[in-house]
Amino acid sequence: MLKELLGVYEAGLINPGKPECLFPETDIFNEGWLLRLVLSEWLTGSGGSGFEFLPFPEGGRAYSEGQLYTPFKARFRADKLAESNTRVDGIVGDFTIKDTKSGIVLDSDMSYVAVFEAKLFAPIAPGVTNAPRYDQVSRTAGCLINSILDAKPAGDYDAYLTVLHVDDKHRIDPDLYTPDHVEKQIARRVRSFLKTGNPGSAVEQFARVWRDVLDHLQIHFHTWEEVLSDMGNEDLDDFYEKCKTFNK
Repeated sequence: MLKELLGVYEAGLINPGKPECLFPETDIFNEGWLLRLVLSEWLTGSGGSGFEFLPFPEGGRAYSEGQLYTPFKARFRADKLAESNTRVDGIVGDFTIKDTKSGIVLDSDMSYVAVFEAKLFAPIAPGVTNAPRYDQVSRTAGCLINSILDAKPAGDYDAYLTVLHVDDKHRIDPDLYTPDHVEKQIARRVRSFLKTGNPGSAVEQFARVWRDVLDHLQIHFHTWEEVLSDMGNEDLDDFYEKCKTFNK
């Protein structure tokens, strides 16, 4: 996949001496494709061993741009508290795709799920329209917890949420997103629905046991530099450098 993407880019250059491309370079050199290439390396076992979510389980499925269903869905038209489902940049584990072309439904016998958010030079979103302080990390955690609750796993499972980002503390500071922070963010969201007196069945189910799942969820931040150093793939290093060049 990597060589093919680089080949498409090379073929799109007007001439070698003046490397202007026939299409926006960010169509290829972006965080989405960077994550897909990294996941492909991890899935084949050809790169990476020093991370808590590895190795991926044998037979686990991988997907990019999948939707995790929110517990805070609209209860009625123009619900001022509601939010849409969240799209995650990558997910690996025991799941199927149902209802829509990208809806993620975890299997009832799941034993592993890992969700990945990929960042280059964009910050973590601070909130959504109806919840301005419900940041992207907490929201993704909430939707992943909701997916696990819907699956009702029969046995033990491992669950991870990992943010991959450029080694640049000016945009993303992992120390801000502590377990206590995420717990408070989700708790505030739950309370906003409960105090209306009509929270809806999804929130009522979520409210009962979401903290138990949060205690089981591992949230980590890693830099692309850590990941690529661990892999030692020169072509992927080159791809990453182009991602940084064209996205600044």
